[in-house]
Amino acid sequence: MKTKNCLLLVIALLCNSILFSQKIYLPKEVHNKKASIPKVMKKISKIVLEKDKKDSTTFYYNSIFQIQLLAEKYKNAETSIDKYIDGYTINKLRTGRMFLYKVFAKAGQLSKKESIPFNEAYKKSFTNSYINLKDVLKPEVTRSVNNDTKTSDLEERFHKSLKEYKDKDSLSIGQAKSLCNAFSKFYIYSKVGQLAHKLLDEEDKKIFDIRRNVLIKTGNGGEVTALLIRKKGTKRKLPAIFVYNIYAGSYDYEVAKRAAVNGYVGVAVNTRGKRLSKNEILPFEFDGKDSYKTIDWISKHKWCNGDVGMMGGSYLGFSQWSATKNLHPALKTIVPQVSVGIGIDYPMQNNVFMSYMLQWINYVRNNKFTDENVFASSDYEKAYDEYYLKGLSFNKLDSILNKGENKIFQKWLQHPGYDSFWQNMVPYKNEFKNINIPVLSTTGYYDADQIGALYYFNQHYKHNPKANHYLVIGPYSHGGGQHYPSKVLMGYTIDKAALISIHELAYQWFDYILKNKKKPELLKDKINYQVMGANSWKHCSSFGNMNSNTFKFYLSNITDGQNFKLKTSKPSHEGSISYEIDLSKRSKNDSHGFFSGTIKGEEINSENAISFITEPFNEDVSVNGTFGGELNLAINKKDLDVFIKLYEILPDGSYFFLSEYLSRASYAKDNENRELLEPFKNYKFPIKQSFMTSRKIAKGSKLLVIFGVNKSKYWEINYGTGKTVSTETIKDAGEPLLVKLINNSYISVGYNKEEK
Repeated sequence: MKTKNCLLLVIALLCNSILFSQKIYLPKEVHNKKASIPKVMKKISKIVLEKDKKDSTTFYYNSIFQIQLLAEKYKNAETSIDKYIDGYTINKLRTGRMFLYKVFAKAGQLSKKESIPFNEAYKKSFTNSYINLKDVLKPEVTRSVNNDTKTSDLEERFHKSLKEYKDKDSLSIGQAKSLCNAFSKFYIYSKVGQLAHKLLDEEDKKIFDIRRNVLIKTGNGGEVTALLIRKKGTKRKLPAIFVYNIYAGSYDYEVAKRAAVNGYVGVAVNTRGKRLSKNEILPFEFDGKDSYKTIDWISKHKWCNGDVGMMGGSYLGFSQWSATKNLHPALKTIVPQVSVGIGIDYPMQNNVFMSYMLQWINYVRNNKFTDENVFASSDYEKAYDEYYLKGLSFNKLDSILNKGENKIFQKWLQHPGYDSFWQNMVPYKNEFKNINIPVLSTTGYYDADQIGALYYFNQHYKHNPKANHYLVIGPYSHGGGQHYPSKVLMGYTIDKAALISIHELAYQWFDYILKNKKKPELLKDKINYQVMGANSWKHCSSFGNMNSNTFKFYLSNITDGQNFKLKTSKPSHEGSISYEIDLSKRSKNDSHGFFSGTIKGEEINSENAISFITEPFNEDVSVNGTFGGELNLAINKKDLDVFIKLYEILPDGSYFFLSEYLSRASYAKDNENRELLEPFKNYKFPIKQSFMTSRKIAKGSKLLVIFGVNKSKYWEINYGTGKTVSTETIKDAGEPLLVKLINNSYISVGYNKEEK
């Protein structure tokens, strides 16, 4: 009976595989007769729905709803949208991205039911849907409707995708789905995009007083552009929420409207050079000076009661810290979320520059708004590949892409240490002592800017022990730490306790500080962190008292299968592990980066690295905070870039990614001053500024440490000559890098025993 069931299962899987691999005919006319495209794509979308392998995953619903809309299966599309939203996020609009699509699905059903033109049905559906939204959800619609990507760009992307199949007469199911989604997005926005924008504008004018494109002079020739929104009918003066944003676009309207529906005046201001400003766009450099003048301007207006709060994430988190370098009396609180630590974690992480910096520079500097095509372009990956495979110097990355120098990129590369160039942009050392306003910081364990957020928090308390600064951190990405968390993050279903709205928390905080309401319930102490796997939040007054115990794991030279052992006792005799990496060897098949892309998985990338593992834990513990330690090593060159990854290995052999660390050895002791290594001489340096985590480690699990050397297209490659790293090429690689890791090297991990 068991054999028969297995045989039936194999046959079923085989049938599904054959069905899924079936080809879909692609008529040649789609390439040379533009007018035929809508008809052909609708026909293909219907075939896809017939042949596609259906399931109940969030990924499936996200991949299929636009195809259902294109095929005019409107009821099915609405169901898929709802299931996607419910499966993905705690917020019913997923920051509003789905509103336009959901109204489109409703309009299609209404048009058929009442036999009325589609646009008339869309007007009715839009108005009814928007009016019936709670006020606090109305801002979420904004970016869905006022999409920053032009319809012409969506059309161009579709044709670019279509061109890939110019010489083919058939598509696989996967290719057909991808092409249908690209066309559907263009088709929907071309059909209702302008109409939706008009309808939203009409409805919002009934609710809000809106002032657009207000030019503010900031002194020394500087000028910035502001958008102001407040609820109609408000007679009294209100506190203002100021959001200082380089990403000029629909987000400004969203955040200003969010402030208004929460009982504040929303003021979204774009940095120098954006919108109406005639200045050159120079990211980060003038924000502190301009924000002082802007806060002064806001606080003196008749609609403001003189109190100003700031909020926002990523660059907008940085801009708040820049505003505290010279604190204006009207600035009463800041809520920096997933804050960029300029010179700390961006554009370099612990003194290692990242390739992404060039893409970001072009994204914000190509025009007065943001160049959305930058992130849709494959040119950057191609440039990274060329830089890596040819072994070019990192400072030529802009020339590969732009056929010329990028001024900002080159300027940043001139500052590989945390020098006055970076220090002048945000508070530095004793300047943190003067920040005496309440602060609420949020970030995530998987936020790329977590190191920056924790840097500001730690520096604030280091120089001002009486600071009133709260931290909230959980299993959030860069987006989740400033908006709404995803229910499933990179393969990990986060605990229900972690499903909080960062927007809601921010406005609870503003009500507490600016309106004398109660403090947010979550903020029970200065540090508030969610323990993954325990479905609970913990609270402590400092990182120093977060844990009652500390593991000190020595990187021993004793083997344990494919790994070396992590020992809790200090070795009695000096030993070492030697391995080498050829920095001149390149292949298209090389893996890059230190993180596999999933939090939970089966296979760990340990390329260019060695691994160390503990014994199984004999009881449940929670590991909390950043990991530290000390590395003692000798190399045959003058420098190297070290990476460390920390994993939990579960009893079934699968992994859970916890934390990572990347640092340039010559800056590890002091990120301001470079100290080159002497070849073949032992060199000790501390492990600082790793990523924080908090996770319940179950009995029977092990900790795995991956130690290696950076050799990735996503970062500048340190060849160890001692020259400025961004100028080194593959010709500087010389002989392979030899690493001798001494066995008294260790990492330290704080932990608490789990309560019974």
